[in-house]
Formats: sequence, structure tokens, C-alpha cells
Amino acid sequence: MSKKNIYEEYLPLVLDIVKKYQHLGVPRDDLIQEGLIGLMEAEKRFDEKFETKFSTYAVFWIKKQILAAVEKEQKNKEVNVDFLEKTAKAKPTPTIRTSQYLNLPKSMPEKEKKVLRLLYEEELSLKEIAEKMDISRERVRQLKEKALRRLRSIQNKEYPI
Repeated sequence: MSKKNIYEEYLPLVLDIVKKYQHLGVPRDDLIQEGLIGLMEAEKRFDEKFETKFSTYAVFWIKKQILAAVEKEQKNKEVNVDFLEKTAKAKPTPTIRTSQYLNLPKSMPEKEKKVLRLLYEEELSLKEIAEKMDISRERVRQLKEKALRRLRSIQNKEYPI
């Protein structure tokens, strides 16, 4: 079976499994990608001698890959929240915190930088930030989450676990 056919044939299985885990804090697209990686692993390891259907075997690998991603995301959130809370309490002036601890990358979009600065330097609530930036509270939350994911990604590349 070609790789294209296996993805087309088993994508509904991956999507069905993703539905069960999409409420755990990992973006749906990321879960789908992890599920497809699990499917690739199942394809690579499957042997006709297993006396089981490929789909049954694939479920194990898809779930394993998705759960690993969820677990990694949970650990990253705990580390980042602790780090940011300690940083906010440790330094008295926002400029020091920004330059020494938040160390926001130049490539980060300005809106994301602004949300993090208002949240952690000025200690504004999501509602207050939304009013100040003239966007919805939900959009502020999304920008915050995206910025934190971006920081985690950079952190993981610089300091792999």
C-alpha cells in the first residue's frame, strides 16, 4: 500500500481519535499531525504475522503519539507558568523583567509581544488588555497562548529536554 493511500484510508481513524483528545490543550492540527506520525510508525512496524487487522494495530501507535504530545504540552505549560510567575515576582521593574527574562524574540509578532508585556509586566487582566488593545478577551487569550507556544518552541530548540 502506498503512503498516499494509507493516509487517505486511515485519516478518518486519526480524526476520530483526535476528537477524544482535542480538549487537552494541544491544537487540533498538531494532534492530527501527531496522529499521522503514529500511523507512519504503525505502518513501519506492522507485520502480517501479528494476526490482527492493521487498523487495530494502528490505533495503539496513533494514541501513543498523541498522548506523548499531550503530555509534553502539559509539562511545558507547567514549566512556563512557574517560570513566568517567578520572573514576575523576582524583579521590581518591568524593563528589567523584559530584557532579562521574557527575552522576547525579534521575530515574534508585535501583538503577541504586547499581550505578554501587558500581562506579565503591567499585570493587567485579559479583560483589561482586550479593552486597551480594542480586541476581544478571547483574542487576547489566543495571542497569549500562541506567544507562549512560540517561546516554548524556541526554548525546546535551545535547551532540548
